[in-house]
Amino acid sequence: MSQAAGLFRHAVASGDPLQDRVMLWTRVTSDDPGPIDVTWTVARDRDLSDVVCEGTAIADPDRDHTVHVDVDGLEPATTYYYAFAAQGEQSPTVRTRTLPGPGADHLRFAMVSCASYNAGFFNAFGRIAEREDLDFLLHLGDYIYETPNMLPPGAPQPPEIGRPFDLIHQCLTLDDYRRRYAQYHGDPDIQAMHLMHPMIGTVDDHEFADGAWRDGSSWHNPEVDGPFADRKAAAFQARWEWLPCRPPDPSDMSRVYRTVPIGDLADLFIIDTRTRRDEPGGLPDRDDPARTQLGTEQREWLFGELERSKAHWRLLGNASVMGQTWSEHLPESVTNALKLLKLAGENGVEPDPDHWGGYPAERVALLDKLDEPPGKTVVLSGDVHVGLAIELHDHDAPGRDPVAVEFVTSSLTSMNIDDKMGWPRRDERSLEIERIAIETVPHWKWCELDSNGYVVIDMTRDRVLAEWWFVDTVLAPSTHEECGGRWMVEHGRPFAVPAP
Repeated sequence: MSQAAGLFRHAVASGDPLQDRVMLWTRVTSDDPGPIDVTWTVARDRDLSDVVCEGTAIADPDRDHTVHVDVDGLEPATTYYYAFAAQGEQSPTVRTRTLPGPGADHLRFAMVSCASYNAGFFNAFGRIAEREDLDFLLHLGDYIYETPNMLPPGAPQPPEIGRPFDLIHQCLTLDDYRRRYAQYHGDPDIQAMHLMHPMIGTVDDHEFADGAWRDGSSWHNPEVDGPFADRKAAAFQARWEWLPCRPPDPSDMSRVYRTVPIGDLADLFIIDTRTRRDEPGGLPDRDDPARTQLGTEQREWLFGELERSKAHWRLLGNASVMGQTWSEHLPESVTNALKLLKLAGENGVEPDPDHWGGYPAERVALLDKLDEPPGKTVVLSGDVHVGLAIELHDHDAPGRDPVAVEFVTSSLTSMNIDDKMGWPRRDERSLEIERIAIETVPHWKWCELDSNGYVVIDMTRDRVLAEWWFVDTVLAPSTHEECGGRWMVEHGRPFAVPAP
């Protein structure tokens, strides 16, 4: 449901659900430059007659006239309906849902990442919006791309499909990032998804700048672009304004990491692997035991939360792939293809430093925590634009069982192997690369390197099942989707196995 005009042209959204609350969001577009009173209503029915709670909020110009309402006092595992109104106009009435409470034995959600607007139509968001069987959407980062409309010479260029960024240069200022989020929120498939499901999200690099780390990025030149700290602060502010998120710590707006309890069925740990990390680098720096991808504060929090967790399952929402994605034994032709998606380092015989493989000491320390107890943790990842089922191993402890299983979602629209290599989707050359990779890369159990789409995670107390759903194209609007793979892990057995 896209509204090209009117006060609520960016529609409404909900996010960060808990068992007793959810965050509601909208943005008011008005000729009135000052604060605007906005009323909101939450009810048990779509007609908004069985009202649960209601109130008034302010669309403040200092927050780009966005509105956030943290509604509490709700019942667990319950669908609610809500709407906003201002200046005589009402928003669409849409649904949201709270998380399951104690005693829950089932959870089902979709996970996504990497939505480059000018690379394709958000057909996968449209298919997710059609599902009524999901508790929430887990967004693993790259909600927006800050990049310019045309990439530097030599880089694969986005397709000419009539979806240019309306800001042709890369985002640098607060106004730039606000404008980019506004364009995304005008997309009909994004709107449809938000009207249907609450979102829980983390960040990847493109919410800030390509290759972002604590004090810079591979695409940020301070002499031309200004201080990176200013750019990062602007990007964070626009994100908090334009997404239905609840800041974990209002005194630290750079904090994204948090724990989301889902009754006693699962604890979902959301982490930030970009904005607190050391600068990515190769040898010899990579093996420095002090190097961190999490940052000291986040690492202490995560390790402590993992130790304290009493939930039946532990889920790690992780933007950076954790498993090994390369092998020195791969033929050069396959390595060259994998390098285009940063699945292998430039020399082909070591990991790309942008992922967990670039921080090996901290990766081993984290795997040790995930192994206590074994078979209880599933890592959910994005970023690399491919579908993967991987068993995670501590490479310093050969012969041991896996520590955990990692499920990786493909991109929503961003370029896959077929796009970067310039051949058709599911071409025999892609299939051969996949066959060789499965045979050669340690611990890969399954992969699909071509398609755009999303993953549905279905959890019971006995197992976690991942289903990879792929669209047939992102170069034009399409309603087609197909299930491309089903893998699962049983509780207490950290092995990825094909699902029946």
